[in-house]
Amino acid sequence: MSFSAGVARVDITPPLGLPVGCWAARKALAQGVHEPLVTQALALSDGERSAVIVATDLVFVSAELARIVRERVAGLTGLRQSAISVHASHNHSAPSLVRGSTVGGLPDIPAFGRYADALGDLLSGAAYAAWRRLEPARLGSAVGRVEGVSGNRVDHTRAVDDSLIVLRIDRADGRPLAAVVNFATHPISVGGVTVEWDAEYIAPLREAVEDSIPGVECIFLQGCAGDVAPYDWWFGNYEASRHGYELRDRLGRTIGERAAGLYETIQGEADVPVAAETIWLDLRRRRHAYEAEELRELAAELDGPADADWPEVWPPEVHTMTSAQLFPRTYQQGAVRMYLDMLERAEEPVATQVVGIRAGEAAIVTNPFELFNAAGRRIKERSPFATTIAAAYANDYAGYLPETSDLDLVEGVPLREIVDQDEWRWAYGITNTNIDRGEVDRLVDESVALLERLHG
Repeated sequence: MSFSAGVARVDITPPLGLPVGCWAARKALAQGVHEPLVTQALALSDGERSAVIVATDLVFVSAELARIVRERVAGLTGLRQSAISVHASHNHSAPSLVRGSTVGGLPDIPAFGRYADALGDLLSGAAYAAWRRLEPARLGSAVGRVEGVSGNRVDHTRAVDDSLIVLRIDRADGRPLAAVVNFATHPISVGGVTVEWDAEYIAPLREAVEDSIPGVECIFLQGCAGDVAPYDWWFGNYEASRHGYELRDRLGRTIGERAAGLYETIQGEADVPVAAETIWLDLRRRRHAYEAEELRELAAELDGPADADWPEVWPPEVHTMTSAQLFPRTYQQGAVRMYLDMLERAEEPVATQVVGIRAGEAAIVTNPFELFNAAGRRIKERSPFATTIAAAYANDYAGYLPETSDLDLVEGVPLREIVDQDEWRWAYGITNTNIDRGEVDRLVDESVALLERLHG
């Protein structure tokens, strides 16, 4: 068995003059670039079986974009499409591209049409380059922690999974090739305080790793961060730490420096089996008690522009944890659209792709959701692998997926109350999930079963 790996990086920074950042409560256009947004690709092979991972600085990877990339990469390399996985870091400073996503209720932005058209070629090209650069390599992994930089934004008294996972890949002669870093927290630290494109805390994270380990390509895979945010950012906390590059850089450097230290402890192996498999699940769409007539009546009341008072750059009182209370209409409109979509497609299951990739005694298993942290932790705890990355925001965007018990917290709440952002914003991610109760457990079970097959 001859293990080999290859990496590549491509600039995917959007043009200036387009709506900057994934925030509803602002109307700025991009006027600069703080640092490039990039896509990175990692190719793995054991001589018989191969896989490719594509990581991007995007907020979403739609099902349409993932399909295009898998088809083109398979055509260029001969790889099976089921061995190709496409990831978003969930960077909220990137453009909101939802075209072709599974989730309902999110509006597309036509201004990004030509940029979105180009992304398929850019991401596929990175994967092809990584594949052509395959060379003999060694791989090892380790798990650490980064404490005190994240918290549960739905209920800040809940514990969070603050584990840090690093895969170390060296060339055969010992020179660094790649460091795959996995951590879970929302990339929302810059917020709406800039008119520049930026890669959120992932940029200083990569920089910290690559400065410490010359020659390495640091590739970040976002964890299950559906209800996890940086520092003291829970919904309704008006005293939360302020947005900006200073806090962003501190967050990224803290994680990156810890990852670089963990990397140095890892011993790689050359005898590394590679395997990959994709499964599709039809998850039951959520049932709710709201009537179509009631929803359409509320939609008519909320109709109209919501951006009259939106600033270009957020003043200090506007924060990701409070923006919905200050500018509620956009969130209310989205909720009503989503509830109507659930009724209209009640009998249509949510097609859910789960990709598993094995690299020796380490594995990556993906999901397309903003999966709540506890479910991701359950997958990792039940995995047969020594090291398991549970990566969300991959191969589609299917919305939030909380634990079943969380749905009990909003059961029976009348429609006009549940859209009240002052009262129910804390439950964001629960109120607006597309998936019915119990299906999160099925996703966890099927993810673990996939890992067990890859391990066996």
